[in-house]
Amino acid sequence: MKSRKEIKSFLLAMMFVTCGSQLCFGQSSSGFQFLPKLGLGMSRNFLVDVGLVAFNYMPERTKAQYFDANISVMTLIGKHTMVMPKLDMNAALFPIDNDELITFNLGADVGLLTDFKQSTIMISPKAGFSAASGFIRLYYHYNFVLADFKQYPGLGRHAVTLEVNISAFQGKGLKMM
Repeated sequence: MKSRKEIKSFLLAMMFVTCGSQLCFGQSSSGFQFLPKLGLGMSRNFLVDVGLVAFNYMPERTKAQYFDANISVMTLIGKHTMVMPKLDMNAALFPIDNDELITFNLGADVGLLTDFKQSTIMISPKAGFSAASGFIRLYYHYNFVLADFKQYPGLGRHAVTLEVNISAFQGKGLKMM
């Protein structure tokens, strides 16, 4: 059986391989996107959020509205490392500026948070802003867990994330490489 340190090292290595390979994939014209986003943020620990697959919908009538759902993995890295496979849903509700470049967003993350000793369901409603049709997103999260919050000392009630979301260019013909 592998030690906890070996498991953490393996997960971190997989995260960096996944993030690095992100730039090698081109965009398709369908609604699904593989490796659609990378998010960095802070709670009590530094966090990395890597999207695995997403479905993105953007109506043709406006560039200020989009809806997407992602299956992703969030990892909190620090003294108390935790991993959470999750489903996250996001929607741009309305533009804030006249050019429709900046929008107000709402969303929610639902996942299984684990520190490899114990697990619980975590729900995180979020609100924030996005630019360039959702390509760059800044979110504030409030975290709820279905267990005693003190059992997860690496997790804070509040989190802030900055995401780069290439699925925003779905169907636009953009090629990263």
